[in-house]
Amino acid sequence: WFDLSLNNVDVEVKRDETVTLTELILPTGSCPYLYCWDGERFRFVTDLLGASPLGLPVAEGVYIDADPDEIVWIGDETNFKPIDGSYRLQITEELREILYLDEAKLIAVDMPTGTEVHPNTRLLPRGPYPEAGLVALAKRKPLKQAKRSDGLDVTVALQDNDDAWLSPVELREPQLRGLAKPYSVELDFGKLDTAAPLALAMTGWLHFGGGMANISASHRPELPFPFPVLEAETADGWQKLDFPVGAPVGKTKTILVDLEGKLPANTTRLRLSMAFEIHWNRIALLEKTTLPNATEQHAAATDLHWHGYGAFENQPSHLPLTPIHAETTDTPNWRITPSGWVTRYGGVNELIAAKDNKLAIIAAGDELTLDFDATSLPTQPTDTKRHFFLFTSGWDKDADFHVAQGWTVEPLPWHGMNHQIYGREPRPKLDDAWIKKYNTRWIGPRTFRKLNKLTQSKTK
Repeated sequence: WFDLSLNNVDVEVKRDETVTLTELILPTGSCPYLYCWDGERFRFVTDLLGASPLGLPVAEGVYIDADPDEIVWIGDETNFKPIDGSYRLQITEELREILYLDEAKLIAVDMPTGTEVHPNTRLLPRGPYPEAGLVALAKRKPLKQAKRSDGLDVTVALQDNDDAWLSPVELREPQLRGLAKPYSVELDFGKLDTAAPLALAMTGWLHFGGGMANISASHRPELPFPFPVLEAETADGWQKLDFPVGAPVGKTKTILVDLEGKLPANTTRLRLSMAFEIHWNRIALLEKTTLPNATEQHAAATDLHWHGYGAFENQPSHLPLTPIHAETTDTPNWRITPSGWVTRYGGVNELIAAKDNKLAIIAAGDELTLDFDATSLPTQPTDTKRHFFLFTSGWDKDADFHVAQGWTVEPLPWHGMNHQIYGREPRPKLDDAWIKKYNTRWIGPRTFRKLNKLTQSKTK
């Protein structure tokens, strides 16, 4: 079946002849995009809320239980800089989706030299989901050797976050987008102190499959469980570790795997196996340490406005699709978008200041500017690096044919809902006065085409 519109109108069909219908291979759904001001331009950071889809099936009638809270690393003082006294972020919807944003806040933490800090959020196969937070790491153990299951030495590829990556040996056919034939990597960190508070910090990205790919895979019972699995090698051989490893949530992120108290004594090596299309940049083993005090703040100013649909950088397939903030078009590559009432343009501080089910509803082509007061942050101690993170709570819904209620903005989500019956569960009694106040802009059912830009994206 087709996911994008075809250019064919009338096609002559003759007996015993093959008819070719050409469809563009372009992204239609994924997740909202995050950009930050780096001192010169709006740099693409990553995508958001990939673990919190609404109505996304994994099989007929079975849906992903969303994890609506996420923390992503923005950068440090070298690549996230103030402009006009504010740290400025842009959240965009550039695909065939709707973003339901409940809360957004900036987190800053000053880390001593020789330490790292990462979020604990990741894509898990099922709940319960841990509370979103940050974890500090130190005492990195050198990676002595890493070898892929086909015998390829990938030690150099996994040492640092750089231009060298570890990719799957072989991908599945295009109808099974996001899946790979099973592969693994064996990791040798030398002699391990299994009594130490060890943790793996693994940086990579996952190619999302989407509703159509998920349904296709559900009709193939011979396909293996795709999520990563970790094993430990001892004198008795390889032993599967009985806890979820998880996966990066979409585009490049670092996930943590807590190994404290979970490794068998005398573990000599680790083996990571999976059948997802995950491309790894670095896999490091460190020890957990004390997290310095973090500073949190909500946006001092917000502005929801039109942005458009971005172009993408021309990059090799082992790198994630990367949008270009400054290059947009007002015409998308699809015809149908979810229809309904969404948030009017302008300030939305009230809607994203707390996790309270008041939602900024952001449609395809929209952009939300978040300005955080740079002067309110505490003085940075010497010999530290300041790291910035964005906490978001919310949901995203794609207009994929198989997504439940994918053609409408409503039903609106809320915290505590049953995702297995999305669209059929009655909405509880909530303080919904915000809906009448803010949801005054109609979109759809045909794609909204902006002919005259009434508002402009902020560039300074």
